[in-house]
Amino acid sequence: IGKRLRIADRTLDANGRLTLPGIIDPHVHFRSPGEEYKEDWASGSKAAVAGGVTTVLDMPNNRPPIITKETLEAKRRAIAGKSYVNYGLYIGATENNFDEIMRAKNAKGVKIYLGSSTGGLLLQDYGIVEKILEHAPCIVACHSEDERCLIQNSTQNPASLRGWVKTQNYGTTVAQIHDAMRPEKCAVESARCLVEISERIKKPIYICHVSAQKELAVFLSAKQKGLPIYLEATPHHLFLDIKSAGSIGNFARVNPPIRSVSSKKALQKALQDGIIDTIGSDHAPHTKEEKGLPYQDAPSGMPGVETMLPLMLDFTKRGKFTMKGLVRCMAENPARIFNIQKRGSLSLGFFGDIVIMEENLTRIVETNRMYTKCGWSAFAGLSLNGFPYATIVNGEIAFLNGRIAENPAGRDIAA
Repeated sequence: IGKRLRIADRTLDANGRLTLPGIIDPHVHFRSPGEEYKEDWASGSKAAVAGGVTTVLDMPNNRPPIITKETLEAKRRAIAGKSYVNYGLYIGATENNFDEIMRAKNAKGVKIYLGSSTGGLLLQDYGIVEKILEHAPCIVACHSEDERCLIQNSTQNPASLRGWVKTQNYGTTVAQIHDAMRPEKCAVESARCLVEISERIKKPIYICHVSAQKELAVFLSAKQKGLPIYLEATPHHLFLDIKSAGSIGNFARVNPPIRSVSSKKALQKALQDGIIDTIGSDHAPHTKEEKGLPYQDAPSGMPGVETMLPLMLDFTKRGKFTMKGLVRCMAENPARIFNIQKRGSLSLGFFGDIVIMEENLTRIVETNRMYTKCGWSAFAGLSLNGFPYATIVNGEIAFLNGRIAENPAGRDIAA
C-alpha cells in the first residue's frame, strides 16, 4: 500500500462494497503434516482466502508433533509454495523440550496444552509452564483447561462417567455431555494458575478460546490489574450454546466445549466491552465419517476459518458490535500481539492484504460453496449478512467472486 505504485495489472470495483484490512486468524489447524485426509495446506489456505483471511498461524499438534526446531523447519519446507494465505507456525511445548523452544527463533508462537486435546500434546507441570512463559522467544499461547481437574471429573462426577456416556440412556445431547465431561471448573482452575504465574513474572500470556463465564471473570480481574493477558474467543463459543447446538451431535464437539447460554452471552458482552482481544477460528476439521462415530470415539474440533468473518460481520451489521471493534480484534490486535510486521492495517507502507466485502449480501451458509476438505460446517443453513467478494494477499488477487486464483501467493511471515 503506497502512493507511488506501478500501474496495476488488474483493477477491482469496490464501490458499494466494504474494504477491510486482510483478516489475521491466530488459531488454525491445517492438519499437515500427517492428517492430510482431513485438510491440507492447499485446501485449508483456499478456505482461508474464501473467508477473507489473509494470514493464519498454524498449531503444532500434527503427526509428528512440531516440538523441535527440525520438525518446525521440515513443516515450513513442506508448506513453501503451496499456501494461498500468509502463514506463521507454532512450536508445541512438552515437559522436556525447553531447549528446542529456545532454538525456534522463527516460530510465531509457543503452544501449551494444559488439558489433553486432539494430537496428544500435554504439559501439566505449571513450574515448566512458568519457565517457558518467562524465557520463550515469542508469545506463548495456552489451551487453558486443567488436566488434573479433567481427570478427577471423569472419575468422580457421575454426570461425566464414560459408562454413562456409552449407554446414552439419559436423553442428553452431545453438547451437554461434552460440557459435563470437561466442565467450566477445569477452565477456571487453569485460569487461576496462569494468573498466579502472570502476577509473578509479568510476561505476556495468550489464552486460546476462552469459553466459560467464570473463567472469563478470572481473566477479567487479572486484566483490570494490568497483567499482560490476551484473550481469544472463537465464533463457535460466541454464537453457539448447548441448547442451539443440541441438534448437531458430534459436529458440536470441540475442546473446550460449547457452553451455556449465559457463558455465550458473557463472551459477547466481553467482546463488546473490549475485553476480548482477538477472534480465532480454531479451524480444526475432521471428516464426516469421524464425526459420525459414537460420542466416546469421535474427535473434537470443527472447521471455521471460512465462516469466521461472515459471522462477525453479520453480528456487527445487527448492531451487536462495531466495525472498529471488528478490525481491532481480527486484524490490528493479532498483528500486534504476534509481532506480524506491516500487516493488519490499510496503512501506507503495509503489505497489500485486503478483503472487499459484499456487506449487503444475505446468503445461507452452504457447504457446497466451501473449500475446506472436510465438507461440513456447524453453521450450515444459517442466514448471514455479508460475505467476501475479493481477498487480496500481498497485492495479488487470491479470491474473487467465488473463485480461487490459480497460483498461491501466500508467504511465510517469519521468513
